[in-house]
Amino acid sequence: MKNSRSSNYRKKTSPPPVPSKIRRKKKRRRTINRLKQIRNLSFLVLILLGWTFLFRSCFSSSQESVYVNSWAISDDVYAYEPALDAKAAEYGISDYEDILLCIMQVESAGLGNDVMQASESLSLPLNTLNPEESIEQGVSFFASLLSKADRLGLDLNSVIQAYNYGSGFLDYVYEHGGIYSFELAEEFSRINSGNEKVEYINEISSTKNGGYRWNYGNMFYADLVNRYLQELHEERAAANES
Repeated sequence: MKNSRSSNYRKKTSPPPVPSKIRRKKKRRRTINRLKQIRNLSFLVLILLGWTFLFRSCFSSSQESVYVNSWAISDDVYAYEPALDAKAAEYGISDYEDILLCIMQVESAGLGNDVMQASESLSLPLNTLNPEESIEQGVSFFASLLSKADRLGLDLNSVIQAYNYGSGFLDYVYEHGGIYSFELAEEFSRINSGNEKVEYINEISSTKNGGYRWNYGNMFYADLVNRYLQELHEERAAANES
């Protein structure tokens, strides 16, 4: 009797068995829901990848346009031309006014406070100087590079590149033949970067190596300054002809 009551109790409280047809429907519904979830997740991943690609494409295009679409000196840089000329005359390097103008273009396009990006040449944090102080230090530093290059018998492109790398580059050029070359600038950057590359896309870099630089200074610096200088001279020649 005891066993019989226990058996009856289990029968009363246990749920009725689920028909096999209903079990199959539930299983099919769960499978369909999983497929929908997977499909929705895949669709979301594709959207994210698409937005990432679009963002990278737009960003690369905007970065490239800074360098490729125009090699003209900006109005913001021309606004500082009188101050640059006056300071160049003070340091006795008036013959290099156009180069100083192009250096400012490469460094800042005349924007911000430290327009010659000269703070670091004083071992100060980046962008510490105001425009007047920046021009003073930038012209002074360039004059010192010219003087050192003259003592070592080095060329002007070595001086231009040294504005970006520091005066140690002049010693490096002197020890490796005494004449600037892009290969020397690249090797100097490679050594000091610890072989670390970064993406760097513009008309010049894309032509030379597909769009990268070593992550120390800018190994294309002399090329960039000279490209702006070429455009500046062409503009002036065209204006004189007209």
